[in-house]
Amino acid sequence: MNHRRKPLYEHVVDDITASIQAGTIKPGDKLPSIAQLAQQYGISDTRVKFALRILGERGLIETHQGKGSFVAANPPT
Repeated sequence: MNHRRKPLYEHVVDDITASIQAGTIKPGDKLPSIAQLAQQYGISDTRVKFALRILGERGLIETHQGKGSFVAANPPT
């Protein structure tokens, strides 16, 4: 049995990264809210925030307090 399953927040990181790279979501597009992502992935708000922080550190998204998270203007490819 494989006990090395990916942490759930990594699915959020991978999915959003893939969507940005594929052009499904474009620079300036607003991401779903933390609550929406938490419900979509069946994980806690804390895990979603962690995923968004990773995406931000990678330069893929920008988070604006009170406004939400958006795809960065020039995300790395």
